[in-house]
Amino acid sequence: MTGISNAVDLSLIIDGSISIKPYSIGVMWHLNSIQLWEYMGVDQHHKIKFGDETWCSPGNTDSLSFSGTTPKFAYQLKSLALGMYTQGISQGGKPLAWSTICHLISNLKRFGCLIASKYNISGIDELDSLEELKLRNIICEMIRSMKINKYPSVAIALLKAFRWTSGYNLITNSSVYNLMNEYLRPFSLLKNERRLKHSIIPPRILKILLLEAELQVEKAQKVFNLWENIQSRTNQEISTFSSKSLRNGTSIINVLTKEEEKELAKYHHTIKELRRYVYILILSYTGMRFSEVLSLPDNAAISRDGQYRLKTLLSKTTDGTQYLEWVTNKTTYDAVVLLSKINKIYRSRAELLLTYHYDFLSETRRINMQYGLSDKRLFNVLQHKYGCEFRCNSSVNDKGFANIKTLFFIPVTDDDIDLLNRMGCNYQSIAHNHKGFRQEYKKGILFNFTAHQFRHTFAWFIVANGLGDLDDIKYQFKHLESSMSLVYSLRGFESMEELINLTEGFSEFMVSQAVGDMVKASEDGVLAGRGGENFMSRMREILHDDLNSGSSPHFSNMQELLTFTAKHTSNFRGLSHGYCTKGKECKVRNVADPSHCVFCESYIATPKHLPHWLVIKQRCETQLQAFEKFPDDMKSRFMSFSTALTDNLNAANIIIKQLTVQVKEA
Repeated sequence: MTGISNAVDLSLIIDGSISIKPYSIGVMWHLNSIQLWEYMGVDQHHKIKFGDETWCSPGNTDSLSFSGTTPKFAYQLKSLALGMYTQGISQGGKPLAWSTICHLISNLKRFGCLIASKYNISGIDELDSLEELKLRNIICEMIRSMKINKYPSVAIALLKAFRWTSGYNLITNSSVYNLMNEYLRPFSLLKNERRLKHSIIPPRILKILLLEAELQVEKAQKVFNLWENIQSRTNQEISTFSSKSLRNGTSIINVLTKEEEKELAKYHHTIKELRRYVYILILSYTGMRFSEVLSLPDNAAISRDGQYRLKTLLSKTTDGTQYLEWVTNKTTYDAVVLLSKINKIYRSRAELLLTYHYDFLSETRRINMQYGLSDKRLFNVLQHKYGCEFRCNSSVNDKGFANIKTLFFIPVTDDDIDLLNRMGCNYQSIAHNHKGFRQEYKKGILFNFTAHQFRHTFAWFIVANGLGDLDDIKYQFKHLESSMSLVYSLRGFESMEELINLTEGFSEFMVSQAVGDMVKASEDGVLAGRGGENFMSRMREILHDDLNSGSSPHFSNMQELLTFTAKHTSNFRGLSHGYCTKGKECKVRNVADPSHCVFCESYIATPKHLPHWLVIKQRCETQLQAFEKFPDDMKSRFMSFSTALTDNLNAANIIIKQLTVQVKEA
């Protein structure tokens, strides 16, 4: 980062606080020639200098443009961007993500272009000396010209940007920021009023996607070896064939016989389409964001002790690599492994072409292959029949592999609409520029897929189908936090907070489902755990002698009771192995040892949890058998491990006996 360090020294004053140095032509002469970054892009060898009108940073697809404004304002924007990228709001602070910098600087640039063209103001520091009335007129014109009433998110970005200009002492007159805040703050409230949460994907529709995705992965697995044999033969010929076999300096290779071409045609479409279905599986079974999916490396799939994970590369502004791990299932793990094997063939092809036919390739093609060899992400390989090409994916476009709407055309049914209405998310789009913005679904309308819906659906689907509860979902993201360095702990916290907010809307629904489960089990006399007896006695108190009918002087039917209980149950927490009625007061939250729960007065298990306890019993017995084979010296070292296994086995036997015996008696 030597070039950036020199640019920071020339443009910023850092002495605890940070200030942008005054603009001068002499300083600009030195700054403009400083190279900030040098890296291999998808089709260009990037050498970004301070004086360039466009900045692109390594590992990012978003760019900053400084064209169209005054030289002074461009200098101020660039200096501010460098400070955000390297320093944070003050010395020793936390730098911003590149995407955030682009968002803030681009909106501030729009403001700079406006005041330069309409008011002949060449730098943002000149706002300090304006009279209040003129400044108010400028702000009103900004609101009108930038259509902030229609796009309130712009107001939020501008307010954040002006906070940085004040923090970097570009604006020292506090009344400037106060006026900006006075006019722009109401738009943040407007943004909140207009905010719509992403819709979930109805289970019927999600099932169609997953079944098709899994089917396509199976098809690809069956033909992979046959496809690989042909493609490997193509690679083997690269070192010996004439460069004339390459079409017009491209990477398209003509070495296959007609029979081999026909054979390849049988399998290639399945292989080519695979990454679209792998993408769907990852979104569905991990809860990742779109950007996190695209950050997966070729070697993302990890298998340890029968558990499957995917690792993502965390985008950083400092040197080094930081990976996060996500829990997933075997289906997704296998799909990622398969796609990685396919990618390996194309990266090998690129390496061979560069080694043996470098001079014959066009410069663009050489750079593209060098990019593919240096940036080994899972989804940046294009699966061509006869060539190799790599692409940097940054957004969902109409023709991109990640556009699910071009892959599935599924009309909604009345049942889908009923579910969306119950969840308060029956609208086709939350994007203001979409024709279905705020429009409700009607029967027969094609479902509008977005990547972020999968994140919401992941949380909802787990709790709504009894596969886990809020704690289980939080664990998926808390797992990430534990793998982060101190520098990134804030990002981990924000991920947790986002998911907690995301799942709060499901809490009442989840509690209602859980209470219904417990009431049904109590009707059948099938509750386990100390808390089970207490729950049954309380239910009899509420319903007197009408437990089976679910009626009482207070509730006309069972549904009224469930609705009331769900609404007024704050100390309730779902666990994968049972229910805890102690809620936040529980001292063993997220405990990995369920034996602690069995004898607790607040613990309840229903037949729904029996499979979990059967698995615990099986694992404990298997691991204890393995423990007995240890040498004596190892047994003494791992005695606490054996004790924990024994405790869990005893607990499992107790719960299994209570549930199965009562089921037989019933």
